Amino acid sequence: MRVVRINGVQYRGASAPARPTLDAQAGAGLIETMRACDGQIVHRALHLERLASSLRALGIDGAPDAGAIACELDAALEGCVAADAVVRLVVSARPACVVEVAPVEPLDATPPMFSALTLPGGWVPGEAAAEHKRTERDHWVRAECAAAAVGADIVLTTDLSGRLGEASRASVFVVADGVLWTAPARGLLPGIGRRVMMQIAGDVIVQAAERALWQRADEVFVVSALRGVAAIVTVDSAPVGNGTAGPVTRRLAARYRACVLGGDRAGSPGVDDGRLDGAGIPVA
Repeated sequence: MRVVRINGVQYRGASAPARPTLDAQAGAGLIETMRACDGQIVHRALHLERLASSLRALGIDGAPDAGAIACELDAALEGCVAADAVVRLVVSARPACVVEVAPVEPLDATPPMFSALTLPGGWVPGEAAAEHKRTERDHWVRAECAAAAVGADIVLTTDLSGRLGEASRASVFVVADGVLWTAPARGLLPGIGRRVMMQIAGDVIVQAAERALWQRADEVFVVSALRGVAAIVTVDSAPVGNGTAGPVTRRLAARYRACVLGGDRAGSPGVDDGRLDGAGIPVA
């Protein structure tokens, strides 16, 4: 059953307001979209750490404090008995704290396969505002509508030189020359799924893949805290590798899923923020 809490007032099922009403109640602010398993938010500490960091960086004063947010999350989770749930948290300076919990499908045992459309210039490396998950996401909605219009499932952003940035709802990894690559979180959202993936995958080259590299990549995959790992099998109608989920993607998807199902609820300490270029190691 869907559960909504708006500033401490709880609604369940058919009485719960629709998403547009929730967003209007909260106003412009920050959002966290999380997965819960058996009533516990996966990587909860990492999500709330990112939220707190964004509140400080953007100077959002008057938002609910950490204790109030934690209480609202716990109360909403108690009202939803689904084994797998999506938890959507919005906070703003009104002040507002809006929590929505609803059933969601379990993570797939094998990674789903997506087709992608690139959005040239959609990534601006110097745009610090893009490093925060804000409620203003109309640009992503427009981009996803453009992708759907040509039969693509997801949008991949590049900078003006063609270097690969992020996806519309996920972080992107490239497997090329036996090494894993991902762009630094400069002008990109520092995704929680990305952060966990960098830990479970081992060393990663934290450097944006040039167009020539990702166009000849063996594999490309995306990861998000809610949806886990998905293989990108075509980009702009051109196949990636052999046009299916590759062995590295499948292996890392299984590790990520095991991390989620294994009860990792507190977070993954020791994962760097991906802002420093690193040396890669073979992933084969």
